[in-house]
Amino acid sequence: MESGNGSNELTRLLTAYLTSIAFGVTFLVAFLAGVDGMTALWRSVTVAACALVAGKLLAPPLIGSVLDAIARDETKRKAEQPKEDA
Repeated sequence: MESGNGSNELTRLLTAYLTSIAFGVTFLVAFLAGVDGMTALWRSVTVAACALVAGKLLAPPLIGSVLDAIARDETKRKAEQPKEDA
């Protein structure tokens, strides 16, 4: 199945948000747990890299299924509307 520009953009945005959240949460938890700043940074970078790879692999099927469901619901809604005579 060929992805359009919109789904590629949504996939990129979802991956970026997930990576940012993973980095931020990991850094804050490590820092609040009393870990040294540099250690917290390295742990956060490692988790962010893992989240980036996972997002690149898992986000396209997720976005595709959500967009397919939206399109299916829109088609069903339009088919149920009464037709107007012009």
